[in-house]
Amino acid sequence: MRNLNEMVDEIIASRGKLPSGTFENGKPAEEGGCGVTGFIANIPMSGKHIFEPSVQMHNRGNGKGGGIAAVGLDPESLGVTQQVLDTHYLLQVALLDPKAARQVEREFVSPHFEIHTSGLIPTAGDYRDIKGLDIRPPDVMRYFVRVKQKALDKFISDNNLQDLDPRRAEDEFVYQNSYRLNDKFYASLGEKQAFVLSHARNLMILKIVGYAELVAKYYLLDNFKAHGWIAHQRYPTKGRVWHPGGAHPFIGMDEALVHNGDFANYYSISEYLRQYNINPQFLTDTE
Repeated sequence: MRNLNEMVDEIIASRGKLPSGTFENGKPAEEGGCGVTGFIANIPMSGKHIFEPSVQMHNRGNGKGGGIAAVGLDPESLGVTQQVLDTHYLLQVALLDPKAARQVEREFVSPHFEIHTSGLIPTAGDYRDIKGLDIRPPDVMRYFVRVKQKALDKFISDNNLQDLDPRRAEDEFVYQNSYRLNDKFYASLGEKQAFVLSHARNLMILKIVGYAELVAKYYLLDNFKAHGWIAHQRYPTKGRVWHPGGAHPFIGMDEALVHNGDFANYYSISEYLRQYNINPQFLTDTE
């Protein structure tokens, strides 16, 4: 049985097989304000309660990026059981180009995952009917999935992860699959097509080019319930951005991150992380 440090080294080594991503010392994005708000409760709260705090943070944004994350989700709001919510990954893929949906699913979903349910998440319809929403938000495909046993076994064998807890190995598979999807359909392209919004259990993220409160309006979150909510206004100020992929919140595995301020040494940090097979895909300081 290998120790924890040895297992961490194996995981880092396995990420060395991922594409190296892109890295540009480009012109920073336009600066704007920065608004962060959130709350958590011991009972599920509807999305309308994150709307007003987001509006109050409106003047802290520049309309170039807004996002909302929810955790501790209500299964009825998603049409699944609590067991599915607890055991399955809630994989959400933003389709910047709806025509990419079939290829994304064919290459990065169907071969690797057992799909419990899937479908486009509901929206308010024509985005132009929502005041202040100038750029069409992405269509979002939502899947509840588990990694196929055959695919997971091969991943464990190929990367020498036999001593890793099986669920932790499954987490790593999901993370690396999202990375590869992002590399092919987002990071490596001039015209972005798709990226993974979130892939955790019992957590979801939605983000747009616009303000956070418009996320709640467009994706009909008024009656969507969760125990915890966070919202963020503004794009990051370091790096290059094109689409909502660069907006907060950002995902880890089971985390949704927003922050205030920026990294003055963004590029040197990126170069340091590359030594550990952690490569930028969205070219922002938040990532």
